[in-house]
Amino acid sequence: MNQRSRDIAKRFAAGVMLGIGGILPGLSGSVLAVAFGIYEKIIDAVASLFKKSGESVRYLLPIGLGAGLGFYTVALVLRKALEKYETPLIFLFIGLIIGSMPSVISEAKKAMTPSTQKRCCVTAICGLLVSLLLLAVRRTPEAQAAAVMLPPQSFLTGLILTVGSILPGLSTSVVLFHLGWYAPMMAAFTSMDFSVLAWFLLGAATAAVTLVWLIRRLLKRHPGEIYALVVGLMTGSIIASCPRVAFDVQVLVYIACVAVGIACARIMARFE
Repeated sequence: MNQRSRDIAKRFAAGVMLGIGGILPGLSGSVLAVAFGIYEKIIDAVASLFKKSGESVRYLLPIGLGAGLGFYTVALVLRKALEKYETPLIFLFIGLIIGSMPSVISEAKKAMTPSTQKRCCVTAICGLLVSLLLLAVRRTPEAQAAAVMLPPQSFLTGLILTVGSILPGLSTSVVLFHLGWYAPMMAAFTSMDFSVLAWFLLGAATAAVTLVWLIRRLLKRHPGEIYALVVGLMTGSIIASCPRVAFDVQVLVYIACVAVGIACARIMARFE
């Protein structure tokens, strides 16, 4: 295998991991992209898609195909698992968020300066408050079970997931979970419902085209504030995601799920 083939294979493998990180609540595909050293290259390729279309497509295609495979595979597994083990999986996702936070906090500290500390604190608090709004939109299990993916929901799902793929450390799958769109989205992917997938891809493309250049610019000009915002969002999502459970022997299982999630996130962080 020549060097070019090896590079394509590596990008495809990285794409698989990005797809897994994109759909698993608590994991961030963008953090994994940072860990694999391809985050800035992906952002640059998307940002220059119209200027250097051939070069950008050649770089992004293996990553996109791999991400689709990872996304579909995890959707297939999680769709069935959530039906039987929803609460333990939520605690596993919470563990993944907690385990991912040290890496994001470290990035925020690196990017902070004495002159931006106050602004970083404000943006972190704003992120926390915005994330806590999930408590206000929490759907009942019955409402989640009855939820369907109409074109507006499908479009917004693609847009929301893409935002999470752009902002390092932000897992937007948690937002979809609380809106009740997570399970219908996975059902659409596993059944290859193209009436839903078309709107999903349109939302994803819209977010990519309109937001990549903005977030790229903000990360270069105000990295401390952006990472602080993500820390606040992650902290709030932990609080908002925590389900109400009875304090009995089952709690030990939930604690173990959180511990496993933290361990998995820390293992992935070592790739950085």
